Amino acid sequence: MMIDANMPIGSHLPSVATTFSIDMFASGGIKTIHNDQEAAEREGLSAPIAVGPQVAALIFRMMRESLGEGWISGGRCALTFRRPTPVDQAAVAHGILKSKMSEGPDQFRVEFDVWVQLPDGEKTIVGNASGLISR
Repeated sequence: MMIDANMPIGSHLPSVATTFSIDMFASGGIKTIHNDQEAAEREGLSAPIAVGPQVAALIFRMMRESLGEGWISGGRCALTFRRPTPVDQAAVAHGILKSKMSEGPDQFRVEFDVWVQLPDGEKTIVGNASGLISR
């Protein structure tokens, strides 16, 4: 769903979800905290964790699907990684429109609160992202 200038403040973007798996992080037989239980435990983790940029990519995909070229050519993002995202759990990117600002005669910059959330409600990544839409 592409958003437009009529989207009201407080509107939700369509969420994007995935479940990461250990197989996604296979690294040529090298055991890491992303693909091996024992390696994860040695680092104080209870289970292998997803690679941070791949988790953040859920937010980027949500923004691209919602803003199209306005994300590609005008996207901005500031994220905080709050905690690791365990593999084998659903991770869902969410976004809520928080502001629209004029940016030139033909465009608005739309800014969203964004986050990635686990089934237990824990937010593993939080931040904001913005892009451009036509008037």
